[in-house]
Amino acid sequence: MSNILKNGIQFLADKLKSHASETVIYKRGADTINICASFGKTNYQIENESGFQIGGEITDFLFSAADLIIDGLVTVPKAGDRIEVDGKVYEALFINDGCWRYSGPFGKIIRFHTKEI
Repeated sequence: MSNILKNGIQFLADKLKSHASETVIYKRGADTINICASFGKTNYQIENESGFQIGGEITDFLFSAADLIIDGLVTVPKAGDRIEVDGKVYEALFINDGCWRYSGPFGKIIRFHTKEI
């Protein structure tokens, strides 16, 4: 029996890619690839040693986990990775849980946290 939820998430991921994304340049060192990504935002809040809370909003890029292929291998984002789009450059930004996370329960979509540099 097929997993209806998993199939539905894959269907929606495909629609996101084909109807709500644009081509961006993903860079890791000297390697560059073109991937289709959608823009998103993540709100975050950090508390320092004094209990003072600082918050903000960061730019996310959502893309298919299967599309991030560097040196012939499917990989995940890491420190120093960049995205270029519309003349702007965004770099990996580490927040509470790293610079990326899966968006959804089946690991089909990556949400890559960045800051414009």
